[in-house]
Amino acid sequence: MLVEARKGRYAVAAFNVLNHVTLAAVLEAAEKENSPIIIQTSVATVKALGVPALARMARGMLDAARVPVALHLDHCQDVELCRRACDLGWDSVMFDSSHLPFEENIRVTQQVREYARSKGVDVEGEVGIIAGVEDDIAHAETSLAGYDDTMRYIRETGVDAIAPAIGTAHGVYRGVPVINFDLVGRLAGATVCPIVVHGGTGLEDAVFRQLIELGASKINISTALKQTYVDAMRRYLAENTGTVNPLKLDRFIMDQVVGLVVPFLRLFGSSGQAQPAAR
Repeated sequence: MLVEARKGRYAVAAFNVLNHVTLAAVLEAAEKENSPIIIQTSVATVKALGVPALARMARGMLDAARVPVALHLDHCQDVELCRRACDLGWDSVMFDSSHLPFEENIRVTQQVREYARSKGVDVEGEVGIIAGVEDDIAHAETSLAGYDDTMRYIRETGVDAIAPAIGTAHGVYRGVPVINFDLVGRLAGATVCPIVVHGGTGLEDAVFRQLIELGASKINISTALKQTYVDAMRRYLAENTGTVNPLKLDRFIMDQVVGLVVPFLRLFGSSGQAQPAAR
């Protein structure tokens, strides 16, 4: 999916879903736009819903989708949980050992990649530290990735996608981020390994376009979906104080999430890139 995006000079959006409602909404938006899509599950969501239960729900919905879709485990620092995800139906996992010393990051990622490969599962890795809070993982400061270290990491781990720390951050930006566009361009010119951008919420449209033009193939959106979900629930409940209809509440939330997702798909250029598949 990401190799095709690189060839087509567009990026695939990866949305962190929270439950059945948000997962269904992201799939609905992707089908509406004939766009490939990546469904991401955070470690916190996986633990809250239960690994087998989430796997069964997600796989059933993804397998019925009319567009190319992948199930991805985001920012996992637990080797055993990565293995369980590989066993239970995730298409890819991000093993995040970027907080470890560089040599250790390579060594442990190699172990995860070896197991994942035996299960036909892809692995995304990270070099440098992306600041901000991603569920249970928090980093106060960014440690930018370097070109030489990133290339060595790609060669020695054999990861299927690379997320270098380029100056983006998880959560809500406080000020304008300084992005290392040069690193993205150099990596894209030196490796076929797809480049992933974390911390997509809050970036300007022009930044997205430049990153994609330089070679970014996957862009993660998490905080914006959480904000939309909570804001939609608050709005519906405030406007419908005299009614008790959970199904209408869910539909209202879904419509708001679809309204969030569709513009990203169009901005990233993935709309129309996937013809609906026959069920």
